[in-house]
Amino acid sequence: MQSDAEVSLASHYDLAVLGGGVVGLSIAVQCAKLGWRVCVVERGQVGKEASWAGAGILPAGATVSVDDPIEQLRQLSDRLHEEWASWLLDFTQIDNEYRRSGGLYLARSPAERATLRGNCIWWEEHGIGYRKLSMHEVCNLSATIAPIESYGSAGEYYWIQRDAKLRNPRHVAALKAACRKLEIDLFEHTEVLELNASGSTIESVECTSDLHEGHRMQMVAQRYCLTTGAWTAQLLKPLGIETGIYPVRGQMQLYRFDQIPFPCVINEGHRYMVPREDGRVLVGSCEEEVGFVKATTQEMMEQLKDWAVSVCPKLAHATLESQWSGLRPGSIDAFPYLGTLYPHTNGFIAAGHFRHGLHWSTATALLMGQHMQGESTAIDLEPFRLHRGNVQ
Repeated sequence: MQSDAEVSLASHYDLAVLGGGVVGLSIAVQCAKLGWRVCVVERGQVGKEASWAGAGILPAGATVSVDDPIEQLRQLSDRLHEEWASWLLDFTQIDNEYRRSGGLYLARSPAERATLRGNCIWWEEHGIGYRKLSMHEVCNLSATIAPIESYGSAGEYYWIQRDAKLRNPRHVAALKAACRKLEIDLFEHTEVLELNASGSTIESVECTSDLHEGHRMQMVAQRYCLTTGAWTAQLLKPLGIETGIYPVRGQMQLYRFDQIPFPCVINEGHRYMVPREDGRVLVGSCEEEVGFVKATTQEMMEQLKDWAVSVCPKLAHATLESQWSGLRPGSIDAFPYLGTLYPHTNGFIAAGHFRHGLHWSTATALLMGQHMQGESTAIDLEPFRLHRGNVQ
């Protein structure tokens, strides 16, 4: 690792990735494997914002040809995650706990039942196998799941065999270890102050480090890729570039059981429980537009626990280990921004993935690597371009 003084004088990279979340780390790894000299600049610790705060749920992708851009992104990511998990394990010896665990979907209100029945049509159209389960079959899956009632009648349960999960902190740890082995320079606790542009070219990035108060350094690269999540809009505003990216808070809890209480991801509406291989269970989540406020609230913690206990009563006696929140990067049209940072031809953006950053990170890395090389991309990036709709 070079010192700040050396960086200030001469650090010419093929690619500088600005933002060290799962998307940025994945892009860095993808491009370093191409032989590029890469650095990652992160204002805190790599992978410790939304990437660490999430759940690691990987819903099944389509198994048939699809035209919708989001479904293409989901399908490609679904295929690539298994490959990445295997490669990361071989390369770093870190198991990110990628598992095709399956997903159980619950409905207890009339609205939720209608939504799930609509999902059945969607699953059929996309070749995603599902089946409706009886309560007896649910009990065979796990005796810890309580029967649910829907306004006096039995609730409904649906099963997706191909849903997967991974343990996001371990996935981030594996990516970080891969960066080290690929000789990617990681600049943690280093904040990007401004992008210095001349005409259509970004010439350098001005940074400051928490480790060296008052010291500034310039990062010089052939290409710059912004993967700064919810903070992307703030960074681009001085360049006169507006995006529809904004922060959306999600709150989470982690419980510890003596042994794994159920094997699969459990979903009801936007709430979920995700089991870890060591018996821990993650409970989430919510969507709150509160700006850049990451604090948890007692009200939401109680709501999450009440819901989780209603599905798995044993959770009432489990140990609450921790609770936290994270800021997801929402976008105005639910599409991430992927492609060139026009008008800057050597600038690129991969941000605005909302709840799907970890899920779509593998496809994003492949696509951005192809795009930055000037190659044809595996799926068309036009629908994800920076300047789309009313965003100028």
